[in-house]
Amino acid sequence: MLKFFFNSSTISIFAKKNMYRLLLFVLIPFLSISQNWNQVANFSGDGRHHPITFANDDYGFVVCGSYLNNMFKYDKLNDTWTQLQDFPSSGRGYAYGVTNGDKAYMGFGSTSNGAYPTDWWEYNMNNDSWVQKASFPGDGRNHPAMIVVNNKIYMGCGSNGSGNLGDWWEYDIILDSWSQKSDIIGNDRHHPYYFGIGDYAYVGFGHGSLPGPGSNPSSNSYIYNDFYRYDPSNDSWLQLNDFPSEARVAGTQLSYNGKGYVLSGDGDDHGPLSSGEFWEYSPSNDSWNQLPSHPGGAIWAPGNFVIGCDVYFLLGQDWNSNIPTDPISVYKYKLSEDCGCTDTLAVNFSNLATIDDGSCCYVSGCMDPLALNYNASACIDDGSCVAPVLGCTDTSASNYDASANTTIASGGAIDNTFGSGGFFNGDQHLNFDAYKECIIRSATIYSEASNTINFELRNSNGVVIDDTTLTVSSGQQIVDLNFEVPIGNDMQIGVAQGALQNVGLYRNNASASYPYDIGSAINITSSSASTAPNSYYYFYYDIEVETPCQGSPSPSWDCDGQGSCNDPGTGNGQYTSLAACQSNCIVPSWDCDGNSCFDPGNGLGQYNSLVDCEANCVNVSIEEFGLINFKVYPNPSNGIFNIEFISKVRQDLNIRVVNMVGESTLIENLDQFSGKFSQSINLKNKSIGVYFLEITTKENVFRKMIVID
Repeated sequence: MLKFFFNSSTISIFAKKNMYRLLLFVLIPFLSISQNWNQVANFSGDGRHHPITFANDDYGFVVCGSYLNNMFKYDKLNDTWTQLQDFPSSGRGYAYGVTNGDKAYMGFGSTSNGAYPTDWWEYNMNNDSWVQKASFPGDGRNHPAMIVVNNKIYMGCGSNGSGNLGDWWEYDIILDSWSQKSDIIGNDRHHPYYFGIGDYAYVGFGHGSLPGPGSNPSSNSYIYNDFYRYDPSNDSWLQLNDFPSEARVAGTQLSYNGKGYVLSGDGDDHGPLSSGEFWEYSPSNDSWNQLPSHPGGAIWAPGNFVIGCDVYFLLGQDWNSNIPTDPISVYKYKLSEDCGCTDTLAVNFSNLATIDDGSCCYVSGCMDPLALNYNASACIDDGSCVAPVLGCTDTSASNYDASANTTIASGGAIDNTFGSGGFFNGDQHLNFDAYKECIIRSATIYSEASNTINFELRNSNGVVIDDTTLTVSSGQQIVDLNFEVPIGNDMQIGVAQGALQNVGLYRNNASASYPYDIGSAINITSSSASTAPNSYYYFYYDIEVETPCQGSPSPSWDCDGQGSCNDPGTGNGQYTSLAACQSNCIVPSWDCDGNSCFDPGNGLGQYNSLVDCEANCVNVSIEEFGLINFKVYPNPSNGIFNIEFISKVRQDLNIRVVNMVGESTLIENLDQFSGKFSQSINLKNKSIGVYFLEITTKENVFRKMIVID
């Protein structure tokens, strides 16, 4: 670790800066400094400081950092990370890289054994291939400045075993050659901020060996705020206005659309800045403008890349609690409105955008997964989210809560992807307040391996008030807890002492976001960590909490006569159990006995409705009328019916249609008829309903039900 600032004077300054940071937090709401930053998918590798970061039009890349040699690619369109082939040389830290078109160039830094390599590499972002180029002829170094200007790369400053450096070099991409240029005119330094704009390279700030512009007289760390412009056309330097705020070092930088930007880092005592400051430089008038700080505290040695109009800020090391953590969260900031959705049909159409950045969204809705109306399909939050309010919603219950909108809600950290962490073998816990009597039903845990664990709910004095012993398997899983929680403050949820001695549970050691409210019933306030209790988060993720109703009527069920059972909610249903209701609540059905329809009472009849049965249950005694092959179809119909039969004997027949009150319509009078009868009748002028087709002979009357629908 090359970060030394622990002495009596700097500790005093650091404490004062923490007091200032706390005052700033109280006076300025968090959203006011981070409202323009949005979180995207977490980095999928291990956290690291001094990553080499760069991008093309579609993808961002992370190489090395913290002496590693692995490499990752970020897909903006799908918000995903993919691991690529490793960097082909030794893993390294404190190295840097730049891009020119679809090629990236990188080198320098140091290895884990203290060497300062001078190898120089070209990476093709289109085909994931590496080519080694001409090695640097000078001294290797950590964290130099590195800038592209007009197809040439300028590199200088930095530090190695001999101290800080101020030399300046040019690499010709086309000729693959290095040449030394004029040294920087300010003090030698390492870890400066730098960027290229137009035909010039800009370098400034950083950490030197001697007092200089902006350095804090109360600190032994000589951090600067001076700023310089290098003109490659005549190999000359020009000192510009000093930076108008605190001197700084070890942040990250970029250029975009004719302006330069510096982001995060350490202040003039080599402790974290009071926030993750973001500044924009305008070369036209040599001026600086402060932009919204990134979320969270300032980060030492982070990285960034720019895709389209967005800068992505990631990695580095968080020293805000004096114990370093390696965050993996990634945030983006829109640098310009030139990029956006250009489809007028999208809900996020921008009439300012001239470049479609692939962000078009066609579904708006609530995007908070903890809200009652969360819409998993939404890609734009429309502000409609309804926060859960736990309580009994049954008006007949003794603990009915008129303000409640749900009896079950989830909360706490949703999963363990929000920051760095690992499996932990100690006896830590979460602290929480409970405003309502409730039950912690379950939680998600991540176990290192199979284990038997006693999970505990404790009061503010650490006395166990509920517990359960469970056998867990390796990996992520949901555990049923059923802890009965009384109203109280400073309660604890953890594990029994020594339960994790051999097999750990996962906990995050950075980036927790307290407090975690669960349906206004439980509020998780902090962890039990002795240092940075608001950064650590222990064991219990996606916690499900319920507030059961009390004094509610006993369940009972009624049959609706159509085979379905329901609880009337009064306790007065016909059946006391659902099984009894279902066994007696038979779906009506019908069978034909050759002359009429009947319900067999077992739900197994041939027909599902009486209409269907009567329409198909032909009276077999029709042959007693001297008639055979009788048909009427379609039945039911919209009013058009076809009637067919054969009279085996010569006889007088009267055919008519009769409604339910006996009103009739004459269809046909047939005198001494025999043979086949076939006729279509039109009853469309009749009302929808049930009618009877009657055929009258000298001896009797035959009836057939017909239905107009």
